[in-house]
Order: sequence, then C-alpha cells, then structure tokens
Amino acid sequence: MAVVTIAGPAPWFGRRWEHRHAAGAALGSVIACLVYWAASFRFAPNAAPGLVEFAGTATSLWSVWITQRRNVLALPVGIVSVILMGWFFLEIGLIGQTLLHWAYYLPIQFWAWREWTRGGEHRSELPVTRLRGRARVTATAAMVVFTMVFGWALDAGWDSALYTYWDASIVAASVVAMVLLSRKKVESWGLWIAPVNVSAILLYSITGAYMFAALYVLFLGMAFVGLARWRRAAAARVA
Repeated sequence: MAVVTIAGPAPWFGRRWEHRHAAGAALGSVIACLVYWAASFRFAPNAAPGLVEFAGTATSLWSVWITQRRNVLALPVGIVSVILMGWFFLEIGLIGQTLLHWAYYLPIQFWAWREWTRGGEHRSELPVTRLRGRARVTATAAMVVFTMVFGWALDAGWDSALYTYWDASIVAASVVAMVLLSRKKVESWGLWIAPVNVSAILLYSITGAYMFAALYVLFLGMAFVGLARWRRAAAARVA
C-alpha cells in the first residue's frame, strides 16, 4: 500500500537556507543603496535621499529580492518597508501611494505571511500555481474599476494630491498584484512588470522621488527574474 505524505506548514520565520539567503540579500540591498546615496551626494546633492527614503528603499529592495525565491522572510521585512515608504510618500504629496502602503500593503502582508506558510492543502505550505481564464478577466476588470473610483476619490478628497488617475492606476495594479502574490500566482509578476514598475518609474521621476525611481528600475529587473522562477516552479508542480 502506498503511503501518502502530507506536507506540514512552513516555519513562520523560515528555514536555514532562507536565513542565509535573507542575510546575503540584506547586505546587498544596503550596499546598493549606499552606492546610490554616495553617487547622488557627489553629483546631485539636492536629490540625495533622507533617512526615511533611504531606509524604505533598502528594506523594499531586500523584501523584493528574497520574494523571487519564495523566501517567507520577505513578508516580515515587507511590513517594515511599507511603513517607511508610506511615511515618505506622505511627505512628498503622493497620497494614493501613502494609502496604498498603510491601508493596504501593511495589513495584507500579515495575510500573505499566513497564506505562504499555511495556505496550502491541509494547512501546508502554499505552492506556486497559475490563474485560470475567468480569474484573469476578473483581475483585469477589478484594476480598471478601482483606477476610476480611486482616481475620482483622490481628486475629490485631497487638494494636495498629484497625478491622481495615474497614481490610482499604479495603486489598482499593485492591489491586484499583491493579492495574487499572496496566493503565489505566477501572474502577479506580470502585473509588477508593466502596470506597476514601469509606470512607477516614470511617476516617481517627475515628482522628485529619484531614489524610489532607481529602486523600481531594480524591481523591474527582479520582476522578470521572479516571473521566470515562478513559471518554472508552477510547471514543475504539474509535470
């Protein structure tokens, strides 16, 4: 008689390989941000990042870096990063981005943490999967509707809000992408690539958030790597 082994939940704070991977990524993130800070201080002092922007950038880079490998420590690191980034966006008038980070990214990080460790069958570790056709249509429709509604709300509620519908489109795509990422769906990386990262690079550049614009250039490259890695993981599961 064949014995069926049911996988258990993953550790909340990861396994040994995740600790090693996270430590290396943390060092790499700090070094990358220090190089940017030194270069900006030398060649463009007015664009040099402050402490909040620097810390938010470093932790965000760290979180996305280890997300590619489905390292569960990406979630607690992400909690710290969204608090810092929301604070910075509030200071520069991107209200939509502030709300995205504090009212959405912050609570969903806790849900994603639970899903990654116990969201699979029998409360096991969640595997990587793909969306089906109807779910893809639903996700696209949700982004369009959310962009229109949130853009209108920003226009009506905040006189200081800038580029409201553009800001809202990034928020909408990020909301859907984060839900899909929380459920380890391959398609989340496709949303991070164009509707979020490419658009955010342009928006942050024209609003003076140069360090975040540079960060999202790195995020864009990581999103392509993440897409390739997660595609392979999903394919291996169904093979």
